[in-house]
Amino acid sequence: MGEQCDADPVSLTTPAAPALADWENYLREFPMQGSNSPITPPIPVPANPVLYRFWRGVIRLWFAFTFRKIRILHEERLKGPEPALLVVSHPESFLDALILVAGLERRVRCLIPAGLVHGLFHSLLARGLGMISFLPENRPLALERCCALLAEKAAVVTFVEPGPAYSAEGSGLAAAAASIAVEAERRHSGGLGLRLFPVYLFVPVGHTHTRELLIDIDQPEIAQDGISRAEGSERDQVKEVAQRLETRCQENSFRLQPAALAEFLGDLEQALRDELKQELSSHPSGKQKLEGFELSRFVVQWAEQMNYLHPGLLVSLRESLAAWRETCRRGALHRLEVEGAGAWLERPLGWGVVLLETVAGFALAFYGLLNHLVALVVLYWAGLLKKESGRDKTTAWLERGLVVLGSYIVEVFLVARFWGRRAAGYYLPTLPLSGLYLWRYAWLLRHQVRIAFLSFTLSVEAAGTARLRKEFLNEINQALSFYAEMLDLPH
Repeated sequence: MGEQCDADPVSLTTPAAPALADWENYLREFPMQGSNSPITPPIPVPANPVLYRFWRGVIRLWFAFTFRKIRILHEERLKGPEPALLVVSHPESFLDALILVAGLERRVRCLIPAGLVHGLFHSLLARGLGMISFLPENRPLALERCCALLAEKAAVVTFVEPGPAYSAEGSGLAAAAASIAVEAERRHSGGLGLRLFPVYLFVPVGHTHTRELLIDIDQPEIAQDGISRAEGSERDQVKEVAQRLETRCQENSFRLQPAALAEFLGDLEQALRDELKQELSSHPSGKQKLEGFELSRFVVQWAEQMNYLHPGLLVSLRESLAAWRETCRRGALHRLEVEGAGAWLERPLGWGVVLLETVAGFALAFYGLLNHLVALVVLYWAGLLKKESGRDKTTAWLERGLVVLGSYIVEVFLVARFWGRRAAGYYLPTLPLSGLYLWRYAWLLRHQVRIAFLSFTLSVEAAGTARLRKEFLNEINQALSFYAEMLDLPH
């Protein structure tokens, strides 16, 4: 890794985020430069931007081939020579670091845990892009290097580290960024001019309709302003800056609005109710009841945090939930249509007659369609097939009749011209008769054949609805399992 410390083999999971007090302990236990620090001297910004631009071009090409367009909002806010600390309101990952590198024109240095870098190719990328990786025991050295880079007017990227949603110490969401900012300003007696930029990511997940990767750079916070508002020790300064950054991170511009989030939670509860109801119906002797069922506090807190930490995940789950709801709605309408079809559908003789006429009458209906094809084309071109065309009904029907009659005259004339008057005499009465049966056959298909088909496919449709519900709940369970340890929520 570019600046990785020698340590144990890489872990497959990201360590839990330290609380705010832990970051302050790091500052006390490992005094940084300017306070007799035993830590390695600062590492300056590498003077070889060619390698960085090369790997950034490779990443951009890869995103282009994967049909992922990166759109940057308000990138002009990053322009300027001042040092910048980008606080990304998104769970840290190597892919997200690559997204930021590929999207931003300004050169950035990403601070990521070493456990996120897997394999030789990732290590080469991290080295070429100058990423700062660290193991838990070497975290103070990583913070030291970030301060050194900021002193060189660089742009450093840090990710939020989710913790408990409600605790006396706070969630520690932006504790690392606050610690870096306070120490960097302290070294320059408050004259560094460090700006803290909340950055919001929208990363599509699964089969969501949105294919763009969105990055929104919010208005910056001036680090020294937050430090000046805090009275007392360095601990108070870190806490003040961290709380302000946490509030800004929760204002994610891509988050669901409160009404949409409440609707999502309500639909999720209904899906869980349906799943539980199905399980109870298969075990009627069970003692569990649906009365009083509601979402757990763990699920609600998870959804609230993911709304500003990973809105792309909630959007994907919401689309899956909407697909399930739409399938439920169509299924309910189809059942109502079948139930209101009448007694003919309940008797084998009734739907047998419908099936027989559908097969036997197809040839006659097709003959009628050929006879009226010209008339239908003219009616469609003239807009006379629309039920609500804004015209007077009597006038509209008169115009339709004239078009059909005109097509009859043309067709009879052509038959008489090529096959003689006798053939035209036989052909003439078939025109209105075949037209009437074509009308009858269209009604048969819409009102009886379709209903009969729905009655045979209701069970298949119900199975498909249950499958969609299970797939959605599986996605929810996977998301909850993945983030439970990281968020450290009680459940």
